[in-house]
Amino acid sequence: MTDLSKRTAMIVDNGLFLEIAIRLAKEFGRVLYFAPWTNGYPKSNALMIGKGIDNIERVEEPWSHMDDVDVWVFPDVYEGAMQDYLVSQGHNVWGCRSGGANLELDRVKSKQISTKLGIDIGPYKRIVGLDALRRHLKANDDQYVKISATRGDMETFHSPRYAEVEPRLDELEHNLGAKKKLMEFVVEEAINDAIEIGYDGFTIDGQFARGAIVGVEVKDKAYIGRTMRYSQLPPNVRSVNDKLAPELKRVGYRGFLSTEIRETKDKAYLIDPCSRAGSPPSELYQEMIGNLAEVIWWGAEGIVIEPEYTAKWGAEVLLLSDWADKNWQQVRFPEEVRENVKLRNFTVIDGEYYVIPQWSGMPEIGAVVATGNTAKEAISECKRIAAMVDGYSVEKPLEAIDEAYENLMESLGGKVDAPVSKEQSTAEEAMRAGKISAKQFD
Repeated sequence: MTDLSKRTAMIVDNGLFLEIAIRLAKEFGRVLYFAPWTNGYPKSNALMIGKGIDNIERVEEPWSHMDDVDVWVFPDVYEGAMQDYLVSQGHNVWGCRSGGANLELDRVKSKQISTKLGIDIGPYKRIVGLDALRRHLKANDDQYVKISATRGDMETFHSPRYAEVEPRLDELEHNLGAKKKLMEFVVEEAINDAIEIGYDGFTIDGQFARGAIVGVEVKDKAYIGRTMRYSQLPPNVRSVNDKLAPELKRVGYRGFLSTEIRETKDKAYLIDPCSRAGSPPSELYQEMIGNLAEVIWWGAEGIVIEPEYTAKWGAEVLLLSDWADKNWQQVRFPEEVRENVKLRNFTVIDGEYYVIPQWSGMPEIGAVVATGNTAKEAISECKRIAAMVDGYSVEKPLEAIDEAYENLMESLGGKVDAPVSKEQSTAEEAMRAGKISAKQFD
């Protein structure tokens, strides 16, 4: 294990991944945390994110600390230009770079790149202006409406029929104001009779570790993931990664990566590359990857370190609160499950946890995670811990974990919990203990 006790990490974030900074503070001697807070009329809310937390130094700006920082960590997709500049100045950076950011933030360009790389994508259309969007949805049922980059303007929504989403469009028209004439939408045809599955982990210049996580998310509700050898990933999941690899290498991508793939009986379509710590499941692999700090430290230098997984299965349920978007949300839970409760945009005041209002329209305030050597164990533990989390108007869609598990089992053919041989079990234990290398295991 690499000794990082005398090393300094700077986490540049937007409030969603503060828990990653807390996780890295277990190994790094010093952890600095920066989230943007200035505008023409700044408020203290944004500046409060990350304050009051042990072993985390909330900084007001990153530049005066440049000479102190040994590794820069960008868990989110933004600030690509800042990453590029730091790399050009010889700094070690964990992140997607600006080229990798475009794979998520510019949906049309991303689809064009995927097509050139030989990755299947579903039918889509670029539409400019809300009036044109209305016309398209009136003429076409079962569509998914998305925008690029500015997630705060609008979250992806499904349009089964125009009549069902007309109130949603009316609200959007009001919120956009004059921008409604200029807003660019990407509208995708639904890919039905399919399961959504994907790779969750990291890549270093297009290289992937031999150990991987494959998982299924029930959108904005829950996630379940299974560790396995990269070579054992579903062929369609592995194929997308392999085809993306040349582009990831070209842009110098060294960071977290998740893929969203709609898998039918005949094909697999890449819906969205997630060029960041996906949420979920990044909250989960903070606990599943025992050597996460080491993976990031060496990955920023261009070296792939094998993840040391603490368990075979992981389950995650999101914590939701419409109240929290515009009000201070206190979240209570026993201290013994602190590592299983992952919050966003929060501060600690007098020993109490508060999620700070963001006025973004998003209800997600965090997640509860748990691991286990079987799916049943992980799911049961996640539900048990979630029952301990309390807060005004906080919802926990626990039933979605079971749905995610059923979808994952269907995609993997129901074989992931099959008994393994004594020899394989012994080899897995030896590799986790560092007695044999991943190459020797293979």
